Amino acid sequence: MTTFADARRARAARAALAGVAGFTAFWAAAGAVGLIGGGADPGATVTARLPWHSTAVAGVLLALVIGAPMALTAAAVVRRDHRSDTVAMLSGAVLVGWVTVQPAIIGQFHWLQPVFGLLGLTVAALGLYLRGYRGR
Repeated sequence: MTTFADARRARAARAALAGVAGFTAFWAAAGAVGLIGGGADPGATVTARLPWHSTAVAGVLLALVIGAPMALTAAAVVRRDHRSDTVAMLSGAVLVGWVTVQPAIIGQFHWLQPVFGLLGLTVAALGLYLRGYRGR
């Protein structure tokens, strides 16, 4: 049986998850637009290490691999989709994987990598937390 306090905690977790996933999706989209449009120039050294040496390809990958799953997570949580916990765990894990592999690909470390790694862990952890409320 779900108590009022349990329901409040689940509601707070859903709100936090929607906020963090939406925030992450927004900045992934902004980064993708910057990379595709040329407003974000990572420099010649980093560009040479990107797939096909293209910031546009990197921007499209950022939008598809990070932005879209995070937007889907935020939308699923807002819609109270019963799969939102699973979507959150997957999109959070993908983000953690992305920022873990990224320094090896681009050959540089940036302070945003651990920040977004923590955001990915937060999304995954909130998804795991909400999994406990499934079916209640």
